[in-house]
Amino acid sequence: MQKNPTQKLIKDLYELMHQHRIRNDDETVSKLMSILVLSKKNQLPNDIKLDESLAEYKGEWLKLIKALQASEDTQVQRLFSYDDSLEQLPLPLLHNVIKVLSKYQEVALENPAEKLINTIVLNSSKMSATLPDLSVSILANTLLGDKKGKTIYATAPASLPFSVIASAESQAVHYETVNHSGMLADALSIISENRFEVSYSDPIEKPYYSVSKSELQQFDYGVSFSPMGATLPKHISDNIDGYDRFIVQTKKIESANILHLIKQCQDKVVVSVTEGILFSTMERDLRQYLVDNGMLKAVISLPSGIWNGTSVKTSLLVIEPYGNNESVRFIDVTGDQFVEKTTRRLVSLNNIDQIVEYINSDEELTCAISVSNELLRSKDYDLDTSAYVLDVKEKKAASILENAKTVTLDSIVRFERGLPFKHEEGDHIVLEVGANELNEIGDIAEPTKEVKISEVELNKNQSGILQPNDIILILKGSAGKVGIVPEDVPTEGDRCWMINRSGIVIRVNSDLIDAKALYAYLQSDLGEVQLNSLVKGASIPNISLKELKTLPVILPTLEEQQQDIDIVD
Repeated sequence: MQKNPTQKLIKDLYELMHQHRIRNDDETVSKLMSILVLSKKNQLPNDIKLDESLAEYKGEWLKLIKALQASEDTQVQRLFSYDDSLEQLPLPLLHNVIKVLSKYQEVALENPAEKLINTIVLNSSKMSATLPDLSVSILANTLLGDKKGKTIYATAPASLPFSVIASAESQAVHYETVNHSGMLADALSIISENRFEVSYSDPIEKPYYSVSKSELQQFDYGVSFSPMGATLPKHISDNIDGYDRFIVQTKKIESANILHLIKQCQDKVVVSVTEGILFSTMERDLRQYLVDNGMLKAVISLPSGIWNGTSVKTSLLVIEPYGNNESVRFIDVTGDQFVEKTTRRLVSLNNIDQIVEYINSDEELTCAISVSNELLRSKDYDLDTSAYVLDVKEKKAASILENAKTVTLDSIVRFERGLPFKHEEGDHIVLEVGANELNEIGDIAEPTKEVKISEVELNKNQSGILQPNDIILILKGSAGKVGIVPEDVPTEGDRCWMINRSGIVIRVNSDLIDAKALYAYLQSDLGEVQLNSLVKGASIPNISLKELKTLPVILPTLEEQQQDIDIVD
């Protein structure tokens, strides 16, 4: 037998499924492994033994499945009654499956549930749930700390791997999920060394773990890897809830799960959130609630590619519902020190003990810093890790700006929108400038895309017609890309130029700085770092105009400005 018999068993079963084109291979393999584990524990019904004799006559196999469906063990009964996939296995496949399972009857299996769920994660393109790499569950489990005498509650489909990991250390894991597909949670519980309780219910709409219609059952620890971007039903976002959980208005399931776990768990909560939750206006009240009540202990920025099927940027929040935190620990674990490639699409975390050590420290590190709640209030409760954990270039830029006299960008320029949001078919042709027209050094090529607009719209948007030396900044998509309008641009009539909806026009209206000098500043190493610090969003990078207006600018001397003008020319 190989050094890793568990992995070999899983591989053999999946290969058999693929050979016979079994579509629901995850569920089928999990059921077959459940039968093996029950057999090894002498827990198969009616004293049935798992050996090759079961393959000689399919009736014996069907008798076993029927007995499992009638089991008094709730998880076993649910798992084998869900569908007839095992009954429908073709005889050649069934013969090979039983032969493989029998071979492992007397072989010790190491962490079979963990290895199976890891296989499911790595091959999960078929899964309905987006799952994180197993290392995220290991990190969450480690963050909870000592589990002796502690109860653990997990919710959301993507938290299933965590439930498997946590159950290895605790016999008091309770998992609530709306996803009953294949009863996979029951199978993994049966395969685990310590079973965990599974409830197929909706924790937001109708929580299973409650002691009355107005009181939830209490747990010590809670974990939720929430569905990304999913919205709440209106009656929940309007706070119609008997448990008084949603005291902060929210429209996202991610935020609702946070409020739910705070109410359900009393010691520590670990939740995943998409990056937008950390800075969007919509979720500001939730961030304020966590910070002002001292509940937020840490924000951990995870690398892209840590979830299967999506590159959306996420973070883990460590929350202590009892409060008492006067600062928040921010840590960026996206660097090479913590990330390794596992497949072509996925990455994994390593050095997890060091990550936890850094979170529990107050020392300012390259990848971590503690920020007072007072400072977070002054930053309008922005919890984006990149705003506080700076790389070498960002730290150098911050030092330069701190020791220089600056003005805000909106004090020396006027911002102009370009093409109207609803351009109509009309008699006038406008050339549309977008990110594609800006080359690497910011020269703007003559646009080729023509837009027809009415005379009314053209007259209404005269200020948006590009003028010589206007600075173009892309706000959405290629966010942070900068260009300068050539001096021979047509400024009136047909075929004049206008920026498209992805960008903004920065038009100098102050005697303190020349447009070319400002452009040179924004294109400098310092300006590039400043603009990059404003870029948010993983799927569609964008810059907030509100934040852009307050960008600090160092005014060059007249001599420096002339040098800038010469360079731009």
